[in-house]
Amino acid sequence: MARTILMAFILWLGLVSPLVAGGITGIETHKKAPNEIEITIKGQCRSYRAFGLPSPARFVIDLDGAQLKQDLPKSLEIKGSIVSKIRTSRKKDHVRIVLDSANKDRLFHCTIQDNDREMVINCWMPAKSVETPVQRAKASPVPASRSSLTRIELGDLFGWPRIEDKQEKKETKKRLTYSGEKITLDFYKTDIHNVFRLFAEVSGKNIVIDDQVKGELTLSLKEVPWDSALEIILDLKGLTKEERLNTFIIRPRVEKTGDKGELVVRKFSEKLLQPARLLKRRKENMRKAEEIILKACNLEIKGEKEEALSQYEKAFDLQNDNIDLLKKMAYLNYILGNFARSYYFAGEALRLNAKDAGAALYGALSAARMEKTEAAGFLFRLATGEAFPKMPEAFYNYGLFSESQKDYATALNTYKRYKSLFGPSLEVSMAIARLYEQQKRNREACNTYKDIQYSGFPMDQNIKDMVQEKIGTLCIEGGK
Repeated sequence: MARTILMAFILWLGLVSPLVAGGITGIETHKKAPNEIEITIKGQCRSYRAFGLPSPARFVIDLDGAQLKQDLPKSLEIKGSIVSKIRTSRKKDHVRIVLDSANKDRLFHCTIQDNDREMVINCWMPAKSVETPVQRAKASPVPASRSSLTRIELGDLFGWPRIEDKQEKKETKKRLTYSGEKITLDFYKTDIHNVFRLFAEVSGKNIVIDDQVKGELTLSLKEVPWDSALEIILDLKGLTKEERLNTFIIRPRVEKTGDKGELVVRKFSEKLLQPARLLKRRKENMRKAEEIILKACNLEIKGEKEEALSQYEKAFDLQNDNIDLLKKMAYLNYILGNFARSYYFAGEALRLNAKDAGAALYGALSAARMEKTEAAGFLFRLATGEAFPKMPEAFYNYGLFSESQKDYATALNTYKRYKSLFGPSLEVSMAIARLYEQQKRNREACNTYKDIQYSGFPMDQNIKDMVQEKIGTLCIEGGK
């Protein structure tokens, strides 16, 4: 649920820290790549909830206890293929910000990072799979999806145990129990009435809530059927629902006893209480992990990387499903020269998300340093292929790796993809010129060095002299 930028490597804790109520002072957008956009909401709120809605596709963020700055525009048009418009409005007790999808029938994916006095939302449109007529034909066997193949291949690289077919069938059958449209929810200390108000929007049902239903909810769910999410919340809060004429009636679980119809709260079974206890333990572990991560971050800032790594590992013992901690440990182990450990943690991160570009990149870099050439090539292709978000570091390092393997065609293609996605840079332009030179394509090398000379890139004197020398040699001797 967090956006991670490799090299700079910002670690999100998986928690939303409470902010003091205040004002929303500005909204900024930054286009990171053709298929990715970053939106920054500046200001303060007490808590927030975020969720996706269909028809038309949009992502909604409600900021409790916040105010809108008077001169903040009510609507902001955006050019691009992900978000078409940002709308703001003031509700009774919160500010609502709506991100309209550029495709009204398809919702983009996004992650939220809550920093001090600002919220950063990273949005991208996932690749859409295309079904061929052969795949749709009933008589034809159904091929494995690319995602499944990727996971199988990753399992071979990192030695993951294979899941038994019976277990897969059992889990598939369980998933089919719920038929509601899939939604993504992110709540922090949200009033339970606001939670059910959201389900009324998503489900199209009317919802009536008993006066005895009270409390707050902290919850993060990704891509689950709305009816499954509702059942989870009802179980955790000890509630029940009754449906009448397209209306859900939500009330505490009770049972009648005696002739007078006295209501007595039912004693919950251990089976029912277990999820609540697990949630309580998870919250406590997250609180402890947050303290340890803060200590680790301070150590890392001071340059005490080994001590920081030790603290991150302690935090991971409390939060073993935190993908950002895994990537942080892969990163620190890599720069400390612990390549086998870095490779392991990158693999564990990919186990949680097989299309995470950061995890794939550190797995590739570590594999290359351990001379696992085949594994490195596979992971570099993953990091620069379907993985998200697109990272310039992944493309640049894949180009360098391909050069080292004397695969000049792949290296040149990768550098060109870098330029098309992120724009030109001195390092990539020099690499392209170098590859043209190695392939004896002197005219193209000459033109590329000329482009560098007049590019305005910051260059030290040594690079300026080298570029001038290459132009003098290649453009005269090989530019014919």
